[in-house]
Amino acid sequence: MAQAVQDQHQAVPTHAPRHLLRQGAEGAAREAMPPGVGSEEEEDGEEDLEVVLVEEDGFLRLRPSSAAAAGSSRGSGSAEVSSAVLGKSAEDIDVELQPLAGEGQARKIAAERPRKPLYRAWPSRNKFFCRGMLMTGGETELGITQNCSVPNLCVWTCILAPCSLYFLWVFPHLLRQGCYAMPLATLAVFLMATGFLLATCCSDPGIIPRREVIIATGCAADLEAALGFDTLAQNTVPADGRNGATKVPVDLTSRGYRWCRTCRIVRPPRASHCPDCDNCVLRYDHHCPFVNNCVGQRNYHFFFGFVTSVLCLAVLVLPVLFWFLNSDDFEMAVDGVNALTSGTLQPLFYALIACGALIGVATLLSFVLWIYHVFLIATRQTTKEFRRSIPNVNEEPTLCASRGPRLFDPWALVDPRDLIRQDEAPPPQPPAFCGICWSDE
Repeated sequence: MAQAVQDQHQAVPTHAPRHLLRQGAEGAAREAMPPGVGSEEEEDGEEDLEVVLVEEDGFLRLRPSSAAAAGSSRGSGSAEVSSAVLGKSAEDIDVELQPLAGEGQARKIAAERPRKPLYRAWPSRNKFFCRGMLMTGGETELGITQNCSVPNLCVWTCILAPCSLYFLWVFPHLLRQGCYAMPLATLAVFLMATGFLLATCCSDPGIIPRREVIIATGCAADLEAALGFDTLAQNTVPADGRNGATKVPVDLTSRGYRWCRTCRIVRPPRASHCPDCDNCVLRYDHHCPFVNNCVGQRNYHFFFGFVTSVLCLAVLVLPVLFWFLNSDDFEMAVDGVNALTSGTLQPLFYALIACGALIGVATLLSFVLWIYHVFLIATRQTTKEFRRSIPNVNEEPTLCASRGPRLFDPWALVDPRDLIRQDEAPPPQPPAFCGICWSDE
């Protein structure tokens, strides 16, 4: 039978499962044949029926060989072998043909299982936009959806609402008065604040890919070169990562390296696992619902720049806006609008004043937050280290330090089934906010 299977003109096993192909042709045939087929030697004293594996319509089936078909006519009846489907269609199965028994070192690999870019099959709660170039975090407590939080919408409202009034009323008024420096400076700071906010919301905070991602993309060597250690601990930890907490090398644990039970990798000092985004993040500071993302090694610069620029923007916009709202020009404009609308828009102006007061309170809180992070930068601490009194083992700075490279390739082709842990079901994927506009599916 092995000789019949080796004849590639008659049998081309292209869609068989891996566990059958690895056993050799004879074992695969016997395993897939219905009971009673091929056992004629025991019943009638005849030789075993020879079968071959043939490809038909994208399936691998068992068929009697030509010699066996001719010899079967000598019996009492024609021995018919029912087709046994050994594999699925090529659209569903990743085929890797291992050497059959007696074939030597010949090997043929055919990758026909559909693969997706990593950003489309990302196993945690992050959401990718613009074909993997941008990403945002997940929000489990204060989110409208998994990737859109209420605090983040409030931040955008507090920035865009007063700035819209400023550029609609105050900006042209100052230009007409011949004052160019302040409105242009305000415009520049506004662009900086929105740019830093977008960069913080939509950038990689320093995610360390989990074990399944590392194995599926084959980036273990690149990670070791970038981080200086083997995140999989392949010399001491089993391939599935089980019980890895007790098998991390002593030379790593003595320097602050820890085992992540969720990602099943070794993470460096100051890295931590974010429960909201479900990732390990380098130099993890905190998960910020106001930016809907983690704040870590690769976006802390953007976060501090955002806090600084939004504070400067509030100093430039709010006083001038309040001055203009109390000016004679604005009162004349309000009187003209009331005359045209019979006073129906007057409550709107009171609502604007109330919103301005709330934005003023938010500005004071932003100032407190800025002072707090200036203290953390001066003492070389992160938010988590300060709150839990965790010492900075390596005394590395938080702001004046390199961002480092991205540790995963969002465009690497992977099989989504390789990213699912064997001991858990895949997490549900709720619809993303503005999915019609942003989704890459």
